[in-house]
Amino acid sequence: MKKKRTKKRLTDELSVRRFLIKMKLPLFLLMILFLSVNTVAFSQTAKISVNFTETPLSEVFAELGKQAKMVFLYDHKLVESKGKVSVKADNQELEKVLKEFLPALGLTYVFEDSVVVIRKAPVDRPLKAVRMITGVVTDETGQPLPGVHVVIKGSHKGVATDVNGKFNVAVEDGTKPVFVLSFVGMEPQELKVSEKDNYKVVLTAKLQKFDDVIVTGYQTISRERSAGSYSRVSGEEVSKKANLTGNILETLEGLTPGLSVNYGTGEDKFLIRGTTSINSSTEPLIVVDGVALEEGNIEELINSNDIESVTFLKDATSASIWGARAANGVIVITTKSGKTGDHRLKITYDGSFTYKGLPDFGYRGLMSSEQIIQSAKEIFDPEAYPWATVTTKNGGALVYPHEIPLYQYANGEIDEIERDRQLDALAKLNNRSQIEKYLLQPALFTKHTVSFSGAANDIYSIYGSVGYEYNQSTERANTNKIMLNFKHNIQLKKWLKIDLTTNLSVQNVKTGLMPAYTNENTILPYEMLADEEGNPIDHSHTVFYKDYQDELETKSLLDLSYVPLDDMKEGFNKSKSVNGRVNLGIAINLIKGLKYEGRFQYQQNYSKSELFYSQNSSLVRIELARYTKPANPPSTTAPTYYLPTTGGRYTLANIDGMNWTIRNQFNYDRVFGKDKQQITAIAGMEIQSGVSTSNSNTRRGYDPQSQTYQAYDEKELATNGVSGAVYSNFGTPRNTLVTKMFSQSETEKRFVSFYSNVAYTYNSKYTLNGSIRVDQSNLYGSDPSVQFKPIWSVGVAWNLKRESFMDQVDFLNRLDFRFSYGLGGNSPKPGKGGPYNLLNAKASTMFAGLGIGYDIMYPANDKIHWERTRTINGGVDVAMFNNRITASIDVYHKLTTELLATKPTDQTLGWESFYTNFGDMKNQGFEVSLRTKNIFTRNFSWSTVLTMTNNRNKVLKLNLDGAMTAGKKVYMDYIEGYAGNSLFAYRWAGLSEEGNPQVYNAEGQIISDYQDESLTEDAVKFMGVTQPKWYGALTNNFSYKGFDFSFMLVYNFGHKMRRDVNNFWYGRLARNVSKKFLDRWREPGDEKYTDVPKYVSKTVENKTKSRDITFYELADINVLDASYVKLRDVTLSYSLPKSLCDKLFMDRITLRAQASNLFLIAANNDGIDPEYHHYRSGLRGTKYGPSWSFGLTINFK
Repeated sequence: MKKKRTKKRLTDELSVRRFLIKMKLPLFLLMILFLSVNTVAFSQTAKISVNFTETPLSEVFAELGKQAKMVFLYDHKLVESKGKVSVKADNQELEKVLKEFLPALGLTYVFEDSVVVIRKAPVDRPLKAVRMITGVVTDETGQPLPGVHVVIKGSHKGVATDVNGKFNVAVEDGTKPVFVLSFVGMEPQELKVSEKDNYKVVLTAKLQKFDDVIVTGYQTISRERSAGSYSRVSGEEVSKKANLTGNILETLEGLTPGLSVNYGTGEDKFLIRGTTSINSSTEPLIVVDGVALEEGNIEELINSNDIESVTFLKDATSASIWGARAANGVIVITTKSGKTGDHRLKITYDGSFTYKGLPDFGYRGLMSSEQIIQSAKEIFDPEAYPWATVTTKNGGALVYPHEIPLYQYANGEIDEIERDRQLDALAKLNNRSQIEKYLLQPALFTKHTVSFSGAANDIYSIYGSVGYEYNQSTERANTNKIMLNFKHNIQLKKWLKIDLTTNLSVQNVKTGLMPAYTNENTILPYEMLADEEGNPIDHSHTVFYKDYQDELETKSLLDLSYVPLDDMKEGFNKSKSVNGRVNLGIAINLIKGLKYEGRFQYQQNYSKSELFYSQNSSLVRIELARYTKPANPPSTTAPTYYLPTTGGRYTLANIDGMNWTIRNQFNYDRVFGKDKQQITAIAGMEIQSGVSTSNSNTRRGYDPQSQTYQAYDEKELATNGVSGAVYSNFGTPRNTLVTKMFSQSETEKRFVSFYSNVAYTYNSKYTLNGSIRVDQSNLYGSDPSVQFKPIWSVGVAWNLKRESFMDQVDFLNRLDFRFSYGLGGNSPKPGKGGPYNLLNAKASTMFAGLGIGYDIMYPANDKIHWERTRTINGGVDVAMFNNRITASIDVYHKLTTELLATKPTDQTLGWESFYTNFGDMKNQGFEVSLRTKNIFTRNFSWSTVLTMTNNRNKVLKLNLDGAMTAGKKVYMDYIEGYAGNSLFAYRWAGLSEEGNPQVYNAEGQIISDYQDESLTEDAVKFMGVTQPKWYGALTNNFSYKGFDFSFMLVYNFGHKMRRDVNNFWYGRLARNVSKKFLDRWREPGDEKYTDVPKYVSKTVENKTKSRDITFYELADINVLDASYVKLRDVTLSYSLPKSLCDKLFMDRITLRAQASNLFLIAANNDGIDPEYHHYRSGLRGTKYGPSWSFGLTINFK
């Protein structure tokens, strides 16, 4: 009978079994160990009896092993080299036998279990005297550094510093070895041992190592191995400033030498080392993650928080690899990647809010209502502008509110008291607050980004971000943008790596329908927008004279009133854009040193703009009146409407762009010749294509609800128009429809390129660089003379600090000399020229039945090609005092030949001008970058960055046709023999006794007649240039415990601008004008006290033989120094204590406050801010005060 096992008993049995099983292995191993020990002991004491004479050693070992039951292991070559031996033993222990004959042969033995290992005996060397080298290692604050590796150079012998940063190393007496000290996060340092035995070593943080790697877009190379002119900015520096501007390129101002950011209206905004083109692109090429970003989409696609670094390529050696688009320099942006091996998921939030506010209304210097009224009374001339003329029904009849009482008084309708009462009532009004309230809004910008990075293992890493931006502009435009970015890196095999980057941005813009006079100078200051109760006020007087309006409304039966605040609600203006990018790369290690890299990028951008005016908008109602015939006879029948009477006008515009790039490249990188020589080379080919298509479609009678429109006879209106319309087009007898229902255009550009770049370095001291590239494009002519023109460069670099004779120069950490020479290019603009005629299709309904018509926009030019820029660059890089001071100085000379521009031609050929190569220009100058760590203690640090650039420009040749005159020269900015962006002026000779402007001719004679033949081009004076000759920035950074404070001063010197002057010289006062009108000449004798010419009533009197107002507007007295210094930004940030962050489960929390443009020091005394000014016309722009920003960055655990 079987016993039933209980659950407890079963458990106990299982436990016993497990214990026995667990004990089997240890017992077995213990038994083997015991047997092994006894076996070894027995073998070593085994008795041996042998008698060998002149016997090979291998045979002796065989016999000994046989008798001792052991195995002998040895190197056969070593044993054979000992020849034959004689060994004799009589019942002796094995170990004793070996001790007797092996030492004489230079051999020794080791017993390992049942094995005897025969080895070469160590050579006894006499003991040498040694000395002990001691020292202490600290950081820059004086704090000891434990765990620093101190290794004798060229060996593996070394120690680590103790907790007090101290080390002791024994060295052979009489030698002077070199110690290499290394520590994580610190610059490695070499210590040359001299006669003394104790040393103090200070290691510096790796603050200056950022520039040691250069990213060109095609390769990454050590800066020490490049002769090119580079500079680099960290992504952290960009993201800190991007919150203030919202613009990535603007944030780069002052961070690197050579880059000029010009805010003046009408100027080239971004320039690297001056202007190298007249009519082609002057801006640098933008490269993101190794591929040129087309269509200027950097701001739409790239989130500033995703930027890892920005590299500037400025000379031929650095930039020529980019071919015929790199003459203006190249800006290479590298975005962040996940870090392989860092398995912790890192999440970061960065947000900011920036307030810019409303513009400064007082900056333009316009008149007040009181001044407008007083001036209107002074210049009122009913004889020059009779009432019958200003109210004539020619489509332009207007009478302004301040003119009505003046005319009424002149016509005897009211007395002087009533006139002044009405005018005084207007003088007391001020619409500034209503413009701010109803037409404008405070400008502000907010941005939020959540990013993450991590790695699943050593094979895969990822970086991603989601960003949101909201931008509210003063002109009531609101922009919402969402940006997505994901970057994957996959190491599939040791020899195979793939990276994939995807970007997507979606942007929506809504803009209000603004009245024509959003700016305060286009509306009279007394014209209020709403009454005291907030009811909108009618502004029909800005469109029609009241009686004329009544007549038009009677004939058309349409309401033709204009109420701005109501009109702003009648429609919408909105747009949407979608931008996407896919960047795929593959890297394959083929053999040692040789790698294949392939890259493909596809970029798509699409935008849709919708503009709608409802049937109640003034634009639609007035347009309808233009295409309406009055009833005939009146009051008996309805008017005839040729446009839809219901529905509004809808315009839809689409832009669709597509660009792709394919690159195949081989990289070679090998070190040879006992590690003294290194070659890095790339060779590849690239194909690029880009197509942009735009179209516009306009529909009238459109209903946005049903999305339908009404048909009308566009052909009839475009061909024959409407005669006798209610409201004529400025007095024309027939109104013809000119707005096209549909238009479309397409631009395509293609490039095929072959390129190579080689860097050779010998002994880490001497470097030779070379590159070559050939670009073919549909933008060039097909003539053989312009085909296959290579772009190339050569450069040399010398690392002087590595020379042995510099070993004793301890204060110097780095000293490199660089020189380069090469050729760069700048491609023609798409749609400007090429091997074929560029045609414009004329699909007008006026030519119905005749087919499609064409006109030649740009004639064929089979020899058109890229501009060629030859650049010579010399530079030096230096670091001193443990990298406390680092500096780079570059001197350059750029010669651009065969400039591209539109050149006038013989009009009998069928066109006025054509696009061609026809000029030369040079730029030369120097740039300096200086970084210093002034104070660096445990709790406080202060560092400074200074950038400085000098650029001088000159047009060497410009083959312009036609004679040069003074009147022509004064408007030109590019003239042979002068600098580019030149500013010319008349030589002012004061006002005449009649109050008219006068100038000097070249002989010093006073001229008042602009047709005077003695007023030659030599009479015009060169005043300077509108681009600064000197520019740069000074940045100071302070750090105290958790606080960081920095400020940047930017400066621009050596350039000129025109003064803003009165520009109201004749006619009726229909808008606000400059206060300088009050300083005008009024009566004889005033010419002694003022230079402002007199006002004249009629237009015909403004330019006669005795008067040319441009003599004053473009005079040398109205050219000012545009130099200025501005406090560009101030930043204060605070990082919360680590203990507090831990309690909040955060890794780091940083709060920051920023301000920009806090003060200005300008060379001019007119109160002009050059950044809000049009340098050539002298017009003041819309000026804003300081911007204020608050931000928060959280690094989650």
